[in-house]
Amino acid sequence: MKLTRSLTGAGFLLAALAAPATQAAMTQAGTDITNTATVSFTDPDGNPGNTPSNPSTFKVAEILDVTVTRDQATPVSVLDGALDQVVSFTVTNTGNGSEAYALVPANALGGDNFDPLNVRVYIDNNGDGVLDAGDTLLIPGVNDPVLAPSGQQGDSVKILLVSDIPAGLTNGDLGDVRLSAESITTQSTPASPDAVGTVFAGAGTGGVDAVVGTTQAVGSATSTYQVRQFALDMVKTSTLTHTDPALNGKAVPGATITYTLTLNATGAGVFNNIVITDNIPAHTTYVPNSVTLNGNPLTDSQNMDAGYVQGGVVRVYPGGNDTNNTPTNSGTVTAPAVNVVTFQVTIDAI
Repeated sequence: MKLTRSLTGAGFLLAALAAPATQAAMTQAGTDITNTATVSFTDPDGNPGNTPSNPSTFKVAEILDVTVTRDQATPVSVLDGALDQVVSFTVTNTGNGSEAYALVPANALGGDNFDPLNVRVYIDNNGDGVLDAGDTLLIPGVNDPVLAPSGQQGDSVKILLVSDIPAGLTNGDLGDVRLSAESITTQSTPASPDAVGTVFAGAGTGGVDAVVGTTQAVGSATSTYQVRQFALDMVKTSTLTHTDPALNGKAVPGATITYTLTLNATGAGVFNNIVITDNIPAHTTYVPNSVTLNGNPLTDSQNMDAGYVQGGVVRVYPGGNDTNNTPTNSGTVTAPAVNVVTFQVTIDAI
């Protein structure tokens, strides 16, 4: 009798050798996915048997995905006309294969108050968000960053955009810059971005196909510079008075000099650790308890008010106090603000 084993015979059982699907890390490009089925059966003569199917094998394609995020949640403060101002971004390969990325800055975005100038791209090699000697100027097509697949060390890189700020701006003006990243695999195609599912045959890691993912292999983010014009300057003036009105305005022995120190904080922002010091001039004597701040008298001793006089030096702490003359107790002024300090000395007559 001729025995024929048939997959259509009664009593057969199909069993897939692959394990059930579970949640796992993204499968890397080039990974072999192999599956073989087996049929187990009992033949008409009552003999058990099994027969494997042919194996089904394919390599996982590379999915092309990328994200760009800005590192500063709020605008970066800059001065009018400042050079080499930095904003930072993080570029992450969210695909499953090693991929190089073209990085493109943009500064003329519209909807802001000014266009940052001379925008340059640096690879932040130490990832500190600061432009320093160890960072590398990007030369497109020469040192485009190559990032490891998602979930592996090296799948992201810090990028700095370095710009010059135009002169003649107004406090509060905003200037936007954008960083875009695109997979080198897709960059040369006319369509930008390429449609999800577009296949680049053999262009992926290890020669597998590369497939455009949900980000369309393009990512971008925008960061903002904000002009914060601030300055702190102090002007000193003096007047001369005398008990004899005929001698007012004359620098003669016995005359009283009233010094006025005007501290002007302009722009926007908080100035900290402010201490005003003024030495009592030689050939003069300080008038006790003559120090005022914004018209309010201050004592000469350290007793929690905003100033004191000691060792021939007047010290005043606008917005602070004088306990122990420590930095934590020194002045704080929020611009714009004006603070005026006065004190008196007499020209020695003896």
